[in-house]
Amino acid sequence: MNTAALVAYRAASDVVGKAALFVVTIVAARRLSADEFGVFALGTTIGWIAVVTSDFGLQLHLARAVARAPEAAGLELHRWLRLRVALAAAALLVTALALAAFDARRIAPAVLLFTVGYLAAGLVEFVHYFYRGLSRTDIESTLTLWHRGGLLVVATLALWARPDVMTLAAAMVVPPVAVAIYTLRLSARMAVTRSAPLGRVPRPSVPEFVRDVAPIGAGIVFSALYFRIDVFLLEAWRGTETVGLYNAVFRLIEALRLFPAALIAVLLPTLVRASGPAPLVRMATALTAFGLMAAVVLQAVAGRLVPLLYGAGFVDAVPAFRILAAAFPLMALNYALTHQVIGWNGHRAYAALCLGALVFNVALNARLIPAMSMNGAAWSTLATEALLTAGCVGILARARSRRPAAAPAAAAI
Repeated sequence: MNTAALVAYRAASDVVGKAALFVVTIVAARRLSADEFGVFALGTTIGWIAVVTSDFGLQLHLARAVARAPEAAGLELHRWLRLRVALAAAALLVTALALAAFDARRIAPAVLLFTVGYLAAGLVEFVHYFYRGLSRTDIESTLTLWHRGGLLVVATLALWARPDVMTLAAAMVVPPVAVAIYTLRLSARMAVTRSAPLGRVPRPSVPEFVRDVAPIGAGIVFSALYFRIDVFLLEAWRGTETVGLYNAVFRLIEALRLFPAALIAVLLPTLVRASGPAPLVRMATALTAFGLMAAVVLQAVAGRLVPLLYGAGFVDAVPAFRILAAAFPLMALNYALTHQVIGWNGHRAYAALCLGALVFNVALNARLIPAMSMNGAAWSTLATEALLTAGCVGILARARSRRPAAAPAAAAI
């Protein structure tokens, strides 16, 4: 498949995937009580953070390594997969201990089930980056269709048959576990054709992990925290019902990120190998234009769209949705900027920038959420995205000034 076809297929599969999760959210909003929908929002957010922290940059490092040396793709996959599985198990244990420490017995069973489902999906995503490094996003797209399609069917049937959060959480475990088993077998077969015998696979060393992976992981974790920590702050200061309202409209914005995600998935090897800014400029221009068009449309239809999708009880979330829509062009642009920073080995600068963004976001939320509730959380998101854009531009400008005109893609910042 050519590049345009890969992008189109990846975008189409993401449309279906995001739509499936979005439909599950809508059905959950209508079938669950307000309190149980809040538990759903917390459980899925905790599961997502468990995935991000347990991956800790491994998947992006894997894609970068495979893109630079496709002939060693199988070796790289086997080197890092075992560690990725161990970290997923550790994340589940930490989640269970945290729930016990905070005496969250009422929500703990559902949250743990959501976490198991998300961690299984995280292993699927890890292997997807192996496919991305090989420019085989067609495999990723096909598996995404099966995964999210299965999730839609199973979760919707569960909510229809028995509308409670525990049933939904259990249902959402089945599809990702099934797809994880399949993709691990498929990637193992592909790896055999691209590597030396498995007995000669060197294990990752601690210095290698600290040098090449940990900064990416730290940056991604900080990024994930500033991106969704407002859910926990809203829970602490405003309660689960407010969390449910805010999470519902935030999911609409997340659904729009499918085009940036699809473009990056297909063109990541191009960014990694780029010796100049031209590929980034083209990509950033396309993503920003898309973000601006989407934001204009959302501002016009927000008052009708949110209650139409979720019901009249969600009308109070419309102002927050409009603010988040204004932040979307920056979110789309930052997809390209952050991946170029990492592609040019700027992972240490990326980690420092994301730490600064997290501190900034928490400080701003601490001021705005008590005064403005979910609108304050939305304004904090907008301001943090603007800070991230400015920081990435500065990092890339310094990196470009230090790179020779014909520098190889692997040159460090």
